[in-house]
Amino acid sequence: MIFSFLFFSAGIPYQELNSILCALIVLFVTGVKDDLYPMVPYKKLLGQLLAALIISVHGGVRIKSIYGIFGIFEIPYITSVLLTVFIFIFLINAFNFIDGINGLSAGIGIIVSLTYSWWFWVMKEPLFLILSMCIAGALLAFSIYNFQGKIFMGDSGSMVIGFLVTVLTVYFIKVSEDFKPNIFYNISAVSYSLAVLIVPVFDTLRIVFIRIFIHKKSPFKADRNHIHHMLTDLGLKHYQAALILYFFNVIIIAFAWYFNGKVLPKFQILIYFTIALLFSGTIFYIKQKKHSLAS
Repeated sequence: MIFSFLFFSAGIPYQELNSILCALIVLFVTGVKDDLYPMVPYKKLLGQLLAALIISVHGGVRIKSIYGIFGIFEIPYITSVLLTVFIFIFLINAFNFIDGINGLSAGIGIIVSLTYSWWFWVMKEPLFLILSMCIAGALLAFSIYNFQGKIFMGDSGSMVIGFLVTVLTVYFIKVSEDFKPNIFYNISAVSYSLAVLIVPVFDTLRIVFIRIFIHKKSPFKADRNHIHHMLTDLGLKHYQAALILYFFNVIIIAFAWYFNGKVLPKFQILIYFTIALLFSGTIFYIKQKKHSLAS
């Protein structure tokens, strides 16, 4: 993927390019080390923090405005960097969290990158169009073997994918400020991105809440409370559970298209999370019902 990206992006002057590559190296080394010699969570967080600082401070890929959501528009530099770093660390770990069944993390990555690729084509952003297409192509090839259980992503792969998807997301929100065609409204950029990333974002928020407030343990302590685990506990195979979550993600993106310019972004966010709660709650109810019948 990296070689394809460098080949097709040759000659395109972007200050973000070197920062993306440097941050990728940091994350990849961190992930490989964790795969070979498991690291304590805070050491992985340090690697993620360094990568996020490289891309947000040196590369300038950071969120400068949230376009009036909750009454907030342009944000100060320090706040912008801190918010961007938090988003990077959150989404990197979110993709690591959903990498619990074959094909899920890669498949969601394909959906996200293809969605953004269309926008980068419309926005005339060649570097990020190439990056998003390279991500989608690499993940598509990977998924063929991942679904068969022949190769696995590991921490190095999931963190790299989470990082790259976050780069696309943050840059999309950043450049939408200057992009004003009739088909797009700036104020929807943040809520639209949330819709695109609904599966990893919602599942991570849900699992962190369960681990901290219900089970009283570290949010990094592995368990089987993820939505994909609930689906497999119903007897579904990995590919079946993954397909259901792909479909759910695409449905939420379709809602985002429909709501764009018609519903205020803060209400869009509320709608997406309400749908996600109903979706996960239904799965949990079916699981509990099946368990009670079996006992």
